[in-house]
Amino acid sequence: MDKRISIIGGGTGISTILKGLKSYTTNINAIVTMSDDGGGSGLLRKDLKMLPPGDVRNCLLALSNATPSLEVLLKYRFKGGSLDGQNVGNIIIAALNDIYGSFDKALNEMSKAFNITGRVIPVTLEDTHLVGELSTGDKIVGESIIPKMAYKLGGKILKISMLPRIPKANKEAINAIENSDILIIGPGSLYTSVIPNLIIKGIISAIKKSKAKKIYIANIMTQRGETLKYSLKDHIEAIEEHSYKGIFDIAIVNNNKKPKDIFNSYYSFEETCPIYANDEDKKFLKERSIRLIEGDLIYIENKLIRHNFENLADIICRL
Repeated sequence: MDKRISIIGGGTGISTILKGLKSYTTNINAIVTMSDDGGGSGLLRKDLKMLPPGDVRNCLLALSNATPSLEVLLKYRFKGGSLDGQNVGNIIIAALNDIYGSFDKALNEMSKAFNITGRVIPVTLEDTHLVGELSTGDKIVGESIIPKMAYKLGGKILKISMLPRIPKANKEAINAIENSDILIIGPGSLYTSVIPNLIIKGIISAIKKSKAKKIYIANIMTQRGETLKYSLKDHIEAIEEHSYKGIFDIAIVNNNKKPKDIFNSYYSFEETCPIYANDEDKKFLKERSIRLIEGDLIYIENKLIRHNFENLADIICRL
């Protein structure tokens, strides 16, 4: 297979998919959100006035062909002291950013050093902060606190925008999208990882221009503070409200309902539920002319539910 595949999202959500895809093709572009302001990324962003490294680091790791010891190094988090919780990979990217004077050059050097398959592309090279407008009338600034405050205030997220302005897209991201054979959006946090990429200036016009098959990969579970009680239809409609009606050709959705004990534990702690394609969803997809593909997409590790990247990659690469 030699199809050109681009996947748009946040580092945690799409990194799992990248692991599977790199076994099928070297023509992979991970187009990554640049709005992270929490944890180690947030500290480096504030202290060094740089773009957040965490999401791109996750994607670099997923596409890496480095030795196991180097991958362990890239994942390592310090325990204690002034670097408590900080990730070595983030620090390496920060150092390269300082050495080469730009974030994109830092990623290019990091990609070479860790021998990655494909490319990791920041969706924008401008400094931005997310703004979430809630049904309560509140406006919350900051990717890391929007879900927390939405849950605390009991409000639904209605719209995502950015401060100080909506930035221009990275030209490399535009080029990758326009020249893709397959374009994937998701999985990931709907309002803080997926949608932020779509409101960047130039991204939607590039998606419209692209002749790629446009695929939505649904999350396995809903998410507290963002999508509690959301159906598959609700997810797609939220994306359409921030892009355009009919953006997707295909929706890929999990249909494995067996790990009920784990689903129940998620609900007990997070109030989250699994996402399936119910009858209303299927009717909606048919009206939108979106092809539904269902499969066993669950991988369970330490009682945590993840996407099965091997099964997903197999489905995608058969399209």
